[in-house]
Amino acid sequence: MAGFELGCLMTVPIRKTQGPRPRRQGVRKRETSATPSHTLIVEPDDGRTLLLNALQAASKSIELTIYELGDPEIMSALKAAQGRKVAVRVLYNWYSFPPDVQQREIMPAIQQLKAAGIECQPAPRNFEVTHEKAFVLDDSTAIVMSFNLTSESFSDTRDFGIVTTVQAEVAEIAAVFSADWSGTPIVPQVASLVWSPVNSRVKLTALLNGAQQSLDIYSEEADDPGTLGAMVAAAKRNVRVRFMAAVLSGQGKANSNARAITYLQDGKVNAVCKSFPFVMAGVQHQMYIHAKMALADYQTPNARAYIGSENFSCVSLDDNRECGIIVTEPGILDRLQATYDADWAKPSVPVTPDSTPLVPCLGNTAARTRVRVKARA
Repeated sequence: MAGFELGCLMTVPIRKTQGPRPRRQGVRKRETSATPSHTLIVEPDDGRTLLLNALQAASKSIELTIYELGDPEIMSALKAAQGRKVAVRVLYNWYSFPPDVQQREIMPAIQQLKAAGIECQPAPRNFEVTHEKAFVLDDSTAIVMSFNLTSESFSDTRDFGIVTTVQAEVAEIAAVFSADWSGTPIVPQVASLVWSPVNSRVKLTALLNGAQQSLDIYSEEADDPGTLGAMVAAAKRNVRVRFMAAVLSGQGKANSNARAITYLQDGKVNAVCKSFPFVMAGVQHQMYIHAKMALADYQTPNARAYIGSENFSCVSLDDNRECGIIVTEPGILDRLQATYDADWAKPSVPVTPDSTPLVPCLGNTAARTRVRVKARA
């Protein structure tokens, strides 16, 4: 894909040194690179600029796997790409939505895209949910996101994305798209990519278990005893663990993250739910924690971060199609840490304790599916 302008967004890492530089002991040396391989997107701060520039620069193909879409600017960019003879294909979540949501929220966007000549098809029904959010552009660039492509995703939700030009990563994301498009099995192999339902549990548990000093975690929702247990185990070995989740309540319902928050707090994890007002472009908004991110051992040689679509929940790790990525570039980790610290400083929303035991995941897929179908009703 031809190069596209990143505007004010951060590209990592490009730095030329003039010789040896003093550094704190234990802090990982910052490496230099002629061409950055990963670029961080922070929402809602960065808006649509990088995505729109990437879509406008595509010259051969655009492949998109998405849970929800409909933002007018993104839709226009996809239709414009198709209009200039770029082959655009969209694989969208369908079967997990109830019929009224399918017709009211999904079909209008899909019908627009189809009318523009874009190939669209529902993702395979063998996944409980296709919750992945990823682009492949010209088989040379991929964008892995925690955010959907709705207008709210660029104005009201804390979210992240990673643009990668690492050949192995791009090729595997493209290969999974092709497999899911044709409904054929695939076993991903790239170490830095996190896939559900294939290897996300193993890789995210390893990240949590490998933490030696700190863990800062966003998860929109959480109920998985395995990964939550790994967070508690980390706290018991004196790792500083902070966990930030969304307020999942409304219409008279209790916060469904209360069990996870209570479990983590009982295990000495500093766990909270957040939702706070902020002003963007002179307009007040309410921040919703939609991000899925885990930053481990910041400013140590072991520092790394996961960003993707996987929540720390049973269905997300074991039943869904999801995609995430693990990155180590210091500049990306710096901005993730600064964003987390700023959000953490905002007031928390009180959570009514709920000591109901977490339900084990393995072997309970059918029961989880029944619960989710009932919840959608």
